[in-house]
Amino acid sequence: GQLLVSCWNRSKEVFILNPMERIAQLVIVPVVQADFHIVDEFAESDRGEGGFGSTGKH
Repeated sequence: GQLLVSCWNRSKEVFILNPMERIAQLVIVPVVQADFHIVDEFAESDRGEGGFGSTGKH
């Protein structure tokens, strides 16, 4: 089917669009939906106590 693009000139200058000139770009990306599981507490892990994003190197 057709894809339509809505656009408008917000400036006070005249904008001329000639036939076959490009005014838009379509980028198709997947839509990923996360599936969350609610828990009451987290299990202990070996990640350490360095905090979020910590490499453990000082």
